[in-house]
Amino acid sequence: MHYMPDTEDEDSAAEKFWPEGYKQVIRTDVRQAISSQLNGRKRFRRVYREGYSEKYSRYEEFLDRIADMVAIGAENGADDAFDEITDVFMEEAALPEVRRYPHYSWPEAFPQMVKKRLEEVIVDEYSQDNVYSFTYKVGYRNDFSSYDEYMNQVAKIVMTGAMNGANDMLEGIYRSFMRLSPLVPARRHPRRLKIW
Repeated sequence: MHYMPDTEDEDSAAEKFWPEGYKQVIRTDVRQAISSQLNGRKRFRRVYREGYSEKYSRYEEFLDRIADMVAIGAENGADDAFDEITDVFMEEAALPEVRRYPHYSWPEAFPQMVKKRLEEVIVDEYSQDNVYSFTYKVGYRNDFSSYDEYMNQVAKIVMTGAMNGANDMLEGIYRSFMRLSPLVPARRHPRRLKIW
C-alpha cells in the first residue's frame, strides 16, 4: 500500500474565499425585519396549532424558524447572484440584468434601510477586491461612467438576488402551510471559494 500524505490542513490554508460581510447583514437585519413583522401579528397561529405545534413547542419558536428560513433564502439568493456575476466575468459578457419579481410576499424581508445597508456592505467589501477592479478595467469601463457606478450596479444585482431568494423561501413556506406538510428544507450554500 502506498503512503498518501495528508495535505488537508495545507490545502485549506491556501484556499481563499469571497468576502461575506453581506451575510452578517442578512443574518441580523433581514432576520430582525422578518421577526418583528411576524411577532407583530398573529397570522400564523391557526396553521401553527393545526400542523406544527408538535414539532415546535412554542408559537414563538415556530416564528423564529420561519425568520431563520427566510434569512437563509436571502443568503442563498445573494450567493446565486454573485455566482451569476462571476459567470459573466468568465464569459466576458455584460453584467446580468436586475431581475426583480413583480410582486413580493409578506412579510417584507428588505425594508428600505436594510436594502441600503446591504448595498453599502457589498460595495465596501467588493470594491476592495482585485477581481472586481480588474474586470472593471478590462471589461466594463466603457459600460459605466465610474468604478463606483459599476460597484453600485453589482450591489443592486446582489440585492435583488437576495430579495428573490427570500421570496422563493416564503413561497415554499406558504406551500408547506397549505398542505400542513413539514416546512421546506432551508440549508445555506457552502462558502463561496475564490478560484482565481
